[in-house]
Amino acid sequence: MHIAIDDTYGPNIIGKSKYVTGSRRSHVAVFFPDNEVDEIRTQLRSMLEYVESELSIQAEEFHFTDIYNRRGVWANCKQGENIAVFQTFAQIYSQYKWKIEIQTIDDRTFSDHGIKGFDEEIDGLDLSKRPDLSLAFLLLVKVKPVLRTIKGQSMIIVDEGIGTAGTEFGDQLFHDLGERVKCRFSTGVDEPLLQIADFFAYSINRSTHLAFKENRTDFDNSFLDLIGSMEINCPDINTVSAVHDFTADSADQVHAESRKKKGLE
Repeated sequence: MHIAIDDTYGPNIIGKSKYVTGSRRSHVAVFFPDNEVDEIRTQLRSMLEYVESELSIQAEEFHFTDIYNRRGVWANCKQGENIAVFQTFAQIYSQYKWKIEIQTIDDRTFSDHGIKGFDEEIDGLDLSKRPDLSLAFLLLVKVKPVLRTIKGQSMIIVDEGIGTAGTEFGDQLFHDLGERVKCRFSTGVDEPLLQIADFFAYSINRSTHLAFKENRTDFDNSFLDLIGSMEINCPDINTVSAVHDFTADSADQVHAESRKKKGLE
């Protein structure tokens, strides 16, 4: 098993919501069966070659915040061309339907569980910082239970930022699994699987933001339609059939219903 993990956050300003704030920090994990890994890496490298030859965009990786906003090396692409990249990744996902896990740390996370936070450090992760805590919770609460069911070795690749690319970690987090689990930080350029994780991290976070945005554009709505049509294989994603006048109150109602099912309301 290969697991690619990327982070996402913000924007700092979000529409009126009782549950979601701009201070949230999230990590997303994508689970790849070993027999698909080489094929996926090859596909992504071929796609970058296609983008260079057909769109004259020399990108070292697919970085989706830049693609969506048409900045950096993507600045000269047309608006239809950038959404086409998202459509291509959505089509790829429809073939594989990888398992996705999400962990978010927000203001309500602490109040829900009656805690103020943590001061500890584990495997170089400072749990007093939300990005580090989000990653630690994802690994311990969402990823580790899956790894316990796998007999073979698993490789976890986390996008650099919290840690330096090439650095290994996880001895404390996975001490009871021994040599069965290896963890390291890397980059999307060196590890194409992280580009898939970046796609989901950005798409899920952007969809959350757009759900609370007032006066969504046609482009915003087409993006929400695309991501919703993927039916992402993740237990923490609530898929709803929504008209384009879906409001912040509607989005909060979805959160409220989910919280009731979890015993948090």
